[in-house]
This record gives sequence, structure tokens and C-alpha cells, in this order.
Amino acid sequence: MTVDIPSVSAENTSVSLIRNWPITLFSIGLVPIFVLLGFWQINRAETKQAISLEVDERMSAQPVNPKVEIELKRFLPVILTGKYSSKYFLLDNRTRQGHVGYEVLQIFISGSQRWLVNRGWIPLPRSRDINPEINYPSGEITILGYIYPVEYTDNLTDKEKSAHQRIQAINREFTNSLGLSNKAWVIRLSADSESSLVTDWILFNSNADRHMAYAIQWFAMAIALLILWFFTATNFVSFYRNKINRNT
Repeated sequence: MTVDIPSVSAENTSVSLIRNWPITLFSIGLVPIFVLLGFWQINRAETKQAISLEVDERMSAQPVNPKVEIELKRFLPVILTGKYSSKYFLLDNRTRQGHVGYEVLQIFISGSQRWLVNRGWIPLPRSRDINPEINYPSGEITILGYIYPVEYTDNLTDKEKSAHQRIQAINREFTNSLGLSNKAWVIRLSADSESSLVTDWILFNSNADRHMAYAIQWFAMAIALLILWFFTATNFVSFYRNKINRNT
């Protein structure tokens, strides 16, 4: 007596290996996205690294006088000799090491040039109703710093434009009201510059290492999802265990 064994098509075999199609489709949709996000973060890390090297090279160069005909670039080191105007402003809600305070902005006059200088940070007084005392050299001094661009946002009121008042942002609306020689740039003082306050400038919101860490996280999520899919949505383990048992 002979017994006919039904053949299993490739289609039936593939179906039998997948026991949970919702998880399978979910994984098929998300794994490529996680991988693409990982490579995107790697690309951002490479871009940030290139920018960081360019900035390091630029800031290590000799400072130049911005009054001469040169191309102004972000983080270009500059040197100026002149004196401070009595007009200053307090850039509000600035922090250093978790403490809230102000950054002090002051007009610096060098010959016929007028520049807006960010001298650095001071702590908030015991009450916001108290204006902090701002001291500055009265005579001619030399300052060192670097060029930083001014924002384009418009969010200042007329009251905030008056001298010795708090402002919320350094933008074109603000710098246009000051009669500056160059409204598109502000000078941030270096820590070793005369008249500087607490600087500790943050050059980048995030560095290359952080983007690489994000890339590793995305790749790890893709691998974890594949492992989850393998053990919860497929019969590969039992399929190969049965195959081994049949061979033995």
C-alpha cells in the first residue's frame, strides 16, 4: 500500500514561516526608515566635523581689523581699538552653568566705525526689578573677539529699543536702530579681551559626536526590531529545529 505525501509549494512554505503578518509588515515599514535615519545622522556628523575644522582653523588665525576691506565671515577673529559708548542693552534669559542672567551688549566706537559688542554674561540680580550695574573702561582700549551674525527675526517693541533696557534677541530690527557701521554682525569678546565678562560661548548646538551617537541609536533600533520580528513573527526557529530533527 502506498501513501501519497502532498507536496508543499514555495508559496505555502513562505506563508508557514511567517506566523504574524501585522508585525512583519510593521517591521518592513520601520526598519528601512531607521536605517536611513542612521545614515542621515552620519552625514550630519561629517558635515559638523568639517565645519568644526573650518571654524578651528579660522579662529586660530591672526585677528584682523574689520574696518578694512575684508570679507566678514562667521567666527572671523577681529581686533579693534576705541572706546565704549554709554549705551548698552541687556540680552535677557541667558544662562551659564544653569544660572540665569544677561548678556551685556554695548556700542564700541573705533574711529568713524560703530560696532555692537557682546561683552559676555552677568548673573541676574536678586530681583528682576533691579537693573544690574554695568561697569566699563572709560578710556581707549583694544578689544579682541570674533564676528557673529545677527538674526533676521523681527520681535522687538519700541520700548525694548531704548538704552539700558532688556531685549529678547539680537536681530536686524534691533541693530538697524543703533546706527551701526555693519548691522549684520555683532562682535563677541574673547575671554582674554579687556572688558570681557563671562564668555563661555557655545559655538555649536550639537557636535559631531552627538550625531554619531544618534546614528548608533537608530541602527540599534533597526537591529532590535529585526530581532523582535524574527522571534515573535516567524517560525524560522521551529522550522530549522524540525529540519535538523528529520535529518538526524
